[in-house]
Amino acid sequence: MIINWMSVALVILILIVWFRRMIIKVQLQRLKVPPNTPLSFQRKLEYVKQAEQGKHVSALLYLTLFLATGLLLTTYSLFRMEDQLHIVTERTNQLKDELYTLKKEQKQIINKLPIKAYPTKGIGLKEYPWEELFSDENREKQYEIESDISTKVSPYFGLSTTLIVLDIPTQTLNIAMAGDSGSEENRQQIKDNIKAFAKEAKDVSKLTQITFQMNLMNDKNKKKTYSCTFTREKPDEEFTLVQEDE
Repeated sequence: MIINWMSVALVILILIVWFRRMIIKVQLQRLKVPPNTPLSFQRKLEYVKQAEQGKHVSALLYLTLFLATGLLLTTYSLFRMEDQLHIVTERTNQLKDELYTLKKEQKQIINKLPIKAYPTKGIGLKEYPWEELFSDENREKQYEIESDISTKVSPYFGLSTTLIVLDIPTQTLNIAMAGDSGSEENRQQIKDNIKAFAKEAKDVSKLTQITFQMNLMNDKNKKKTYSCTFTREKPDEEFTLVQEDE
């Protein structure tokens, strides 16, 4: 900060000296000597001009020195700024690495926690305006319901990503999940919760099919997939598991 102020002060000083020299030079050039002027005065004036010319040269040397000094200070300031930027960049990268490590450890801790059993009273699927949704096909309302259901079922599916999409023409509710389910007990609990969700969906009369797709990743980066499909023929029937692939 001090170096920057010193550079500014040098620039101001250079401008002051330059303007002063220019004013003196212009004044001497405008000075006209009458023909009948005494010779002694003319010699004196010529001496003054030569003296000022010498001062111009000295001022030019000083200005060069000031400019060089200002350039050096500016270069030094840029180098310091670059070093500080490098330090900040390294610190930022370090913080990113620490944050990534914390997230990874947090994920490992979460994956070790047991997944909650699906609530016996359900998550309130029948409370949504399904009749209105299927009749009007309001995309904004549909997205709002899909997002809300995804948030509600996340604790019971235990995966980092849960996406629910309603296909109104086929009356199908598609649920896709991805992440690390953790232990085998958790994976089994997810399957039980899927069946409980399908059981609660009986109250949604407009639905005729529910599909689940799980993409699992364990600690050894081995992918596992699980999918199942529930269907029914009549609105008042319970959903039946018709397909299960693992």
